[in-house]
Amino acid sequence: MKTAAMNSWLLPCLLGGLALATPALAQDEDAPYTYPDDEKSEEEESPRHRRPHSSKEDTSDDYRRGDEEEDEKEEDFDRMAGLDDPNTGIAFEVLGGAMLLSSPRGQFADVLPAVGGRFTWEFGRILNVEALREALWFDVRYTYAGVREGTKLIIGDTRLHYATIAPAYELTFGDSKDYGAYVQVGGGITYQQTSLTVGDKMTQVDGLKSLIQYGIGLRGRTRVSSVSNTRLAWRIELMRFRRGYMDDTFVGASLGTAF
Repeated sequence: MKTAAMNSWLLPCLLGGLALATPALAQDEDAPYTYPDDEKSEEEESPRHRRPHSSKEDTSDDYRRGDEEEDEKEEDFDRMAGLDDPNTGIAFEVLGGAMLLSSPRGQFADVLPAVGGRFTWEFGRILNVEALREALWFDVRYTYAGVREGTKLIIGDTRLHYATIAPAYELTFGDSKDYGAYVQVGGGITYQQTSLTVGDKMTQVDGLKSLIQYGIGLRGRTRVSSVSNTRLAWRIELMRFRRGYMDDTFVGASLGTAF
């Protein structure tokens, strides 16, 4: 009787213990247990703790950044190239030579002395481009030539006044770029005064014509002092003035001061 009662009480207890016990799950074979030593080694080999190794890509990036920085420095240098230049690019010159007037009588030319002056400004300096700083400039020029001929009874007098503005492009040479050959094309006007005197009676005719100026020359700005920026400006040129159907040719030189 006691044995049967004990068995009947033991069976419900075992069933209750099995029901309340937490089931043990088997570990996944693909995820083995990690020990503390293994965790430290994995952290040391992780990308955060791994020291960066140099590669071709990283080196090329460094070179590329260095080239970009050098290009920026060169651009800044080009933009500031004119700040420390003591020259203003302005010059005043007196010119003289021979004017070969187109002859109305069909001859080769009437050779007359010609004088004048000009103002020069190197406007290429305001462009902040090193190659054009001293290559681009223009002249404001005045030239005079006159002829007087005839007899005691009849005298003819002709006076020509040329006023022009002509830009030029110069190819400089030498280390200092103080000398160069240039071509020039511009325009302006000619004021012509013609008078005919017969005895005591004079007849005068004045006229104004537009003209085209073009030619070539050699230009220099020679240093005269290492202390001052004042220079000796000079030119040798061959220039033509086209007025109407007539071509006048000027062969001469000029001398002055450049600042």
